[in-house]
Amino acid sequence: MRFTLLSCTRACATLFLLLFVLGCQPAGNDDSPAPAVPARPNILWIVAEDLSPLIAAFGDSTIQTPNLSRLAARGVRFPNTFSVAGVCAPSRFAIATGVYPISGGGHHMRTLGNEERLRNIGLPGEYGALVDPEVKMMSQVMREHGYFATNNQKTDYQFHAPKTAWDEQGPRAHWRHRPAGQPFFSVFNLEITHESQVWQTSKGNLRFRPGFENDTSTIYGWGDVYPEGERPEPQIEVADDELPLPPYLADTELTRRDVRRVYDNIRIMDEQVGVLLDQLEADGLTDSTVIFWYTDHGGPLPRQKRLLYDSGIRVPMIVAWPGDRHAGEIDSLLFSFVDFAPTVFSLAGIEPPAYLQGQANFGDFAAPAREYVFAASDRLDEHYDRIRAARDHRFKYLRNYYPDRPYYLPLPYREQMNSMQELLRLRDAGQLTDVQAQWFRDRKPVEELFDTQNDPHELENLASRPEYQDKLEELRSATDAWLTRVGDLGGEPEPEMIRRFWNGEEEMPTTGRPQLRRDSIGRFILESKTPGAQIAYRILPDDSDRPGWRVYTGPFAFDLDGGDTLRAVAQRIGYRESGVSEGW
Repeated sequence: MRFTLLSCTRACATLFLLLFVLGCQPAGNDDSPAPAVPARPNILWIVAEDLSPLIAAFGDSTIQTPNLSRLAARGVRFPNTFSVAGVCAPSRFAIATGVYPISGGGHHMRTLGNEERLRNIGLPGEYGALVDPEVKMMSQVMREHGYFATNNQKTDYQFHAPKTAWDEQGPRAHWRHRPAGQPFFSVFNLEITHESQVWQTSKGNLRFRPGFENDTSTIYGWGDVYPEGERPEPQIEVADDELPLPPYLADTELTRRDVRRVYDNIRIMDEQVGVLLDQLEADGLTDSTVIFWYTDHGGPLPRQKRLLYDSGIRVPMIVAWPGDRHAGEIDSLLFSFVDFAPTVFSLAGIEPPAYLQGQANFGDFAAPAREYVFAASDRLDEHYDRIRAARDHRFKYLRNYYPDRPYYLPLPYREQMNSMQELLRLRDAGQLTDVQAQWFRDRKPVEELFDTQNDPHELENLASRPEYQDKLEELRSATDAWLTRVGDLGGEPEPEMIRRFWNGEEEMPTTGRPQLRRDSIGRFILESKTPGAQIAYRILPDDSDRPGWRVYTGPFAFDLDGGDTLRAVAQRIGYRESGVSEGW
C-alpha cells in the first residue's frame, strides 16, 4: 500500500490545495506490510450522501467533525476516491454490483419510480437495469460466505433488490440483530447530507440516536418533513466571511444560507457517525471490524451534484483497520466505486468473481494500483446528455457526445434550492461573473482537459493547448480502452434498450417461479427457468423469527414429512420477482 503520514489537525492551507497535496504525495515504501485483519473481519460501511471532502480530516476546517477526526486518527485517509457518476442511483448501482452503470444499463438517472415522468419522456414506465446473469449484489455474495448482511436503509440501485440481498433491510437494521458470533457486513446510509436537506429536513434522517435499532424506535415515512416554522435552525457558529464559497456560486445571502445548512448537516452527520462508532466499541467489536466511511458522490450544491467535475465525483474516504494499523496515514491510490465490491471480498478472503469490473485495492487479492478512474453521465431526470470522463492523479478528461447541448440542465428538483435560484436570477439579470456564467454556456467542446492541481474548479479547458496534447491523447486513449473493455450502453436509445431488456414485450419480465426437486440422496434442489435468477427461501416454523430470507446456494434438507413448510421466491436482477412457491 502507498502510505504517507499527515496528522489530523486543522488545515492551514486551502481545501483544494491540500487535497492535491494529499492525493499526489510520494508513494512511500511499497514493501511496508499490509494491515493484518482477522480471517473473516466484520465490515462496517458508514455512507454519507452528497458530500465532497468538506471535513477537517481532508483539509476543510470550517467546522470541526470530532467523530470523523477520531476515525481518521486511527485509520487511513484516501483522498483520491471517485464515484463512477455524479448522482446517487448510478453510483449505488456500481457499489451494489461492482459493474459500471454504462455496462449494466444503470446509467440513466433514474430507472425506477415516478412512472408518469418516465412515460412523459417516451419510456414505457419504470424498468430495472439488466445485468448479465452471473452478476449478484455484493451483499448476497457476502451472505453466501457466511456474513450477516444489513442495510439501513437506502437502496436506489436502479433495480429492485432481490430478497437474497440482505438479512435485514430498513431503518432499524443493525449488526446487533445477527446470531451470536456471526461476522457481519453492515451498511448505514446517513441521509442528512442529501441535496434535499438543504431546503428541508426529513425527520427520518435524524433517526441515528442511541437505541435507533430497537423495536420501540419511531419509524418515519419519506414525507415526514419538518414544517417550515418548526425546522431546526443551523447550530454552527461560522461568520459569513468564513464560509467557503466556490467561485461558480453567487455570492449572496441566500447562497450563504444554503452553504451554512450544508455545514450544519455535516455536523449532524458527524454526530451520527459517533453513535455508530460508540455502539461498535460498546459491543467489543472495534478490533474485529474494518470500518469504511465514505460518501456516495460529490457535493449537493449547484455545479456539484450530477456533474463530472471533481466537485461531483471526488469524495472523501476513511478506512480504519483492527489494531489501528497505519493510524493517521494517507494512501494516495486512485480508488473507484467499482472497486468496493472486490476490495471487500478480498478483505473477507473471498476471491473476487470474474464478472467484476473493478479491482481489489487491499486484502488477499489486491491488484496493482490503477492508473485512471472513469465516470459517466447520461439522462438526468427528463434531460438527455452523454459525457464520459477519465482522470489520473492530476488531469481530468471529459468527452462530450452532444456538444450542441448546454452544460446546465433545468432540473425542477434542483431548482428548489436557494443557491440555484440565485444563479438563475443573476443570469436573467445579466449579472453573473465570467466564472459563474460558464455553466450556462449553450454549447460544449467535444473534448475538455483540466489540470486539477492548478485549476481545482476545472474552469480552464486545456484541450487545445499544444503543450498538453500528449496528456490529452493519453487520457483519450485510456477512455477508449475503458469503453471497449466494459461496453457502453449510452449510445443505445433508452427506449430501444428497454425493449431489449424486456425481450420485445411491453412490460418488465417476471422471474420464473422456483421449482423443487430432490437429488439422488434425497436433498432438496430449488431451480428457476430464468437464467440469473437468485432464489431465496424460508423454512417454517424454524424461520418464523428470522428477519430475512435465506440465500439458496445448493441442495439442502428439511423435514417435509414432519410438517415443515418451505417457501421460496426467485428474482433476476432487472426482472420482477416471481410469485412465492409454497408447500411441497
